[in-house]
Amino acid sequence: SRARNTSSTSLPFSTWSPRRNQSFAATQTLYAQASSGKSATPPLVAWINFNPKSNLSAESFVVSQASYKTRMVTDVGATNLDASTALAGIAGLMVTDAVSGKPASGKTYSIPNEWRQGRGRGGILQGAR
Repeated sequence: SRARNTSSTSLPFSTWSPRRNQSFAATQTLYAQASSGKSATPPLVAWINFNPKSNLSAESFVVSQASYKTRMVTDVGATNLDASTALAGIAGLMVTDAVSGKPASGKTYSIPNEWRQGRGRGGILQGAR
């Protein structure tokens, strides 16, 4: 019996079906068009998610400054939150590489629940530009 390679990852992109190629080309076009409508007062964007308490971690909000996310923001003419300034002085703030051991991947800022309790709404991001 002869072994054969069934992995689709070994195929070059050009051999994919025409529909996949068309879909990819359309995505590239839409992405390029998104950056053409830049505003005089660009929106401020912060990638924030909530991590509920689990067996592995405490409850926290996480501000992601992963390089690919910040690039998408600037590509469409928006402004990224300056998290290192906006979050400076927060007790217990954890700053890590977006991808462990790879500083070029950007940063992740974890805001502990203890700090957040009792702060009210909007405190850290008001005037963050």
